Amino acid sequence: MSKILYGKPVAENLDIQSKDIFKDYASKHDKLPRLTAITVGDNPASLMYVSVKEKKAQELGVEFNWIKLNEGTSESELQETILENSSSSQGMIIQLPLPQHLEIEKIIDLIPSDIDVDGLTSFNLGKLYSDNFNVIPATSFAILELLSHYQIDTEDKNIVIAGRSRLVTSPLSKILSSKQYNANVTVIHSRTSNQKEFISNADIFISGVGKSKLFDRSYFKENSYVIDVGISVIDGKSYGDIDISDLDNYLSGRAPYPGGVGPITVSGLYSNLAKLIS
Repeated sequence: MSKILYGKPVAENLDIQSKDIFKDYASKHDKLPRLTAITVGDNPASLMYVSVKEKKAQELGVEFNWIKLNEGTSESELQETILENSSSSQGMIIQLPLPQHLEIEKIIDLIPSDIDVDGLTSFNLGKLYSDNFNVIPATSFAILELLSHYQIDTEDKNIVIAGRSRLVTSPLSKILSSKQYNANVTVIHSRTSNQKEFISNADIFISGVGKSKLFDRSYFKENSYVIDVGISVIDGKSYGDIDISDLDNYLSGRAPYPGGVGPITVSGLYSNLAKLIS
């Protein structure tokens, strides 16, 4: 039977390490480390994600400063909010997506790189191309931790990543092809005409497309690993990218949605905060 790669034990290990660092910080500075989260508008998914992060902060001993701005907040108002809270925060996130009138790249780069716990500023993403990086975007970090925890070998393995994003594809493709992991990495996307050809040769397939049940058993190499990080919502229900029918005795292992990478992602965010204050 295919091994199910659950994220909970991975997240628990990360939380233990982070909690010790936060406790030590509080002892030395006589205050809790502070994470500021900024939301713009009332996107239900965004509010749900931030509420999960708030709950985790309470568990780990982090002060959570949630700033809720209205949908029509201007770029200058958002910039002022970021500047006002930067000096008093050890970490800061701006929950995506933002309203269309706000330029994501420009807004993210307003966050000082030394409190960018998402690792999404141009500076921190650029540092991934050196050996001197400190934080990895949380979803990418979560996938790397999952591979490590379940001792999934990447040396000279064919890894295919589906989707194009700064959260997953860009960091992962760079890091997995580095000397630390030595994988052979291929990125496919909506304009890739022969997707099945690439995926069927993958020892490890990572999907972050966000389209319900896009890939089924016919795509996958027998005894490969499949990691599902795609999320789509249909009629109020959320789905991953992978159709899990007939996969139980076909794969070596799979990280499901939900319960796979997701639980690690929030813990990964706080692991990044722990690195920034260490």
